[in-house]
This record gives sequence, C-alpha cells and structure tokens, in this order.
Amino acid sequence: MFKGSSIKILLIGPQQSGKSRLANFIADREDISQNGYRPTAGVRILEFEKDAPKNPKRPGSEKVIVELWDMSGDNKYDSCWPAVMKDAQGVICVYNAENPKHEQELEWWVNQISKKAGIPAAQNVVFAHHLTGKAIKGQSKLPKSLSSLTVHDTSIEEGNQTIHPAFEKFFNSLMLSIYEKQEKEENRLMN
Repeated sequence: MFKGSSIKILLIGPQQSGKSRLANFIADREDISQNGYRPTAGVRILEFEKDAPKNPKRPGSEKVIVELWDMSGDNKYDSCWPAVMKDAQGVICVYNAENPKHEQELEWWVNQISKKAGIPAAQNVVFAHHLTGKAIKGQSKLPKSLSSLTVHDTSIEEGNQTIHPAFEKFFNSLMLSIYEKQEKEENRLMN
C-alpha cells in the first residue's frame, strides 16, 4: 500500500522553537543555518523520499514520500488547523528546551492538534530542541500529563547525532504502527 504513497507528519509547537530549522534539517534542505527568526506563515510542506522499514507481512522494500507539515506556532492561523490536521498520521511536537514557558505550552499544543486529530500517543514524539547549544541527552522532562510521549533532546549543532537518530526511530515506529493498523483493517474486512 505504501509503494509510491506518502505519509503525513505534522511538526507542531510554540513560536520560535526551531520547527522550521528542524524540518529543513530532517528533509536535507540547504537553508538550515538561516540567521534571524522568520516566522512560518500558516504552514510549509516539505516532501522527501525515505526507505520504509520492512513490513513483516509483505516482502520487498518500499519507498515512502514523507510529507513534513511545518505548522506555524502563531495562533492566528488556528482556523486552518483542521484542514492541516486532516489525514495526519504522526506528530513531532517541538519546543525550545531553553525556554521554560515552552514546556508549559507543549501540553496545549498536544491537546489542540494531536489529540483533536485522533493521533495516538505512540504516533507522537517530542523534540526538546536546544537552539543555542548542544543537546544533553536525558536533560529534558515532560509534564506528567504527557508522560506517555517519548522525548528526544535535539540541536542543529549536533544534528547528525541527535536529530537524525530521533527522527529515524520515530519514523520506523510510526511506519510499524501504520502496518499494524493496516493489517487489522484488512483482517476486519476479510471476516
């Protein structure tokens, strides 16, 4: 089913948390070292091809087009969020780990986007992004209400050691969840 198909992942979080730079880094875009803050207007969609993990029920390798939807952290765009959330399969929640206010806002973002879109906790991940320095693994903790989500400390400075492995782990887990859901649906239709 995924051969030539796409997977939609939302990148959400407060303003000035580094979402666009993370999106550029994940998608291997050139402009990751942008200077100054440029807020995203509404949403940006970055597409790239990625090898999917092997589906245990189907032979062969598969390629997937990843649609990374980089959502603005500005609430003035909330009227377009329902359309953006439609058909999303995973969520990366990003917050600036150096800004205590962002930790408090994270719960709001998860409730407004991920939960309203019906995306299970297993298909969410949190990137505690360190904008000004190196990420210290295990440094960031989530509020108790979000304890079911996995958190990864990330930084552009250490992107190959923090961002790529965190995204790879999330992507593989997400794809396996989708395979499992797909198999359950196929079994339901067969019975």
